[in-house]
Amino acid sequence: MTRSILQTRSSEWPLPPDPGESRLLLDLFPDPLIVARGPSRKVLAVNRAFMELVGVSDHSEMRDSPLTDWIHGDDRHRLLSLGGDGESDPIPIMIQIREGDSWRSVALLGGRRLSPHGDERWVYRLKILEESGIGLEKQMREQRKRASEAVRTSLRIFHLTEKIRMAPRLSALLIGVKDESEFYERAGQLLSSEGLGYREVCFWSLQGDQKNLIWSENPQVDTNGNRDDQDQSESIRSLPLVTGSGRVERVLELRIDARELQLLREAPLLMEWHEEVLGTIAEVLALTLENLKLHGQLEQQALLDPLTGISNRLHLTSQLEKEVLRSRREEQPLGLLFTDLDGFKQINDVLGHLVGDQLLIEVSEFLSRYFRESDHLCRYGGDEFVVIMPGSTLEDVRKKAEELLEAFRKHIFLGGRTDEAGKLSLSLGITQLRPGMTGEELLDEADSALYEAKRNGKDCLVVVRGD
Repeated sequence: MTRSILQTRSSEWPLPPDPGESRLLLDLFPDPLIVARGPSRKVLAVNRAFMELVGVSDHSEMRDSPLTDWIHGDDRHRLLSLGGDGESDPIPIMIQIREGDSWRSVALLGGRRLSPHGDERWVYRLKILEESGIGLEKQMREQRKRASEAVRTSLRIFHLTEKIRMAPRLSALLIGVKDESEFYERAGQLLSSEGLGYREVCFWSLQGDQKNLIWSENPQVDTNGNRDDQDQSESIRSLPLVTGSGRVERVLELRIDARELQLLREAPLLMEWHEEVLGTIAEVLALTLENLKLHGQLEQQALLDPLTGISNRLHLTSQLEKEVLRSRREEQPLGLLFTDLDGFKQINDVLGHLVGDQLLIEVSEFLSRYFRESDHLCRYGGDEFVVIMPGSTLEDVRKKAEELLEAFRKHIFLGGRTDEAGKLSLSLGITQLRPGMTGEELLDEADSALYEAKRNGKDCLVVVRGD
């Protein structure tokens, strides 16, 4: 198992022309990497993964120190013999490496290489084998692994031309994107930049037989993909962005410069590596989009109530603090409404919990239609709901609460079946942010008012005026 995971040759790892560039390139790799020199293997560069493994925060602490200082005494001779003939050993060795005050067993692979300037260097890769999780997070880790492999592919041809040097920069640029809009903007601009030099870069979405323009650097391309010059020659390339499931939902389209295309035609070897670069770019873009989708699913699961589809308590907590800060910064009022269903327990007892769940869904839909888009409706838990109302004074919230009570009394839920279990109504507590209050205090105050409304006979509201 270890041998199959570590079958990548060290000749496929980057060896930058100067140490100042090493950290930037090595940090692209998820596994710990080391570049050393000389018989004692003095450290030239390590990546962030190695620093985290051995517990070092400052790269200068390791600079020019013997790598053997970090290897257990029983294993140092094995390190020095690895790749001693000038080639990378294909089979990893097991050694113990310093991890704080203890030792950790790792698999190590590597050997001797020459830098672009002809200097002798030693490049080592460490692998830590751990059991991965399952489900969505496992998919995300697999996507990261595949993205790293795509980066590694592009790095193999890093020194051939200036265009190839830009491929890893594309990967590095896309690491921090947060949404698709930012992704298309960043990727499109880099593909169109002087380094890569592609022209008329476009991103398209595919829905069945329909092709829709998402982003374009070329004003001559309309939303249907037609060009003013009607040039459909081989200089126009269409690259499908294939997801992990094999679907193609996005397509990258670009034009190769005519002079470069002529050079590629005359040199089949250059044409071959150029095709590999295009494939690497397409894979990096596809993997980044797939990760954005997986992250979006995780965020949705974390912030939305799975039953009703509205925001959950976690989202309420973070959003309330943001609105409190904004209210103070902009000197605008902030109201809060806390409500609870009266008679919900009887619904569950008489009609069953599945019917109770359906009632919660209908109540959530009713409340969603009733409040503004700028208000934040959240399911606090059970049959309790909270509404954050930015820009609303206490009087605004009171009027809205009274109208809500009246509308709720007239609304028919579950096709009238709620009458079989008794009366269904709302109890409400409302308040307004005052100087010195925190979001937690505001919520607690509305919660106390809600339970006072229940003690007062239910189907009513209690207003906290703060005086």
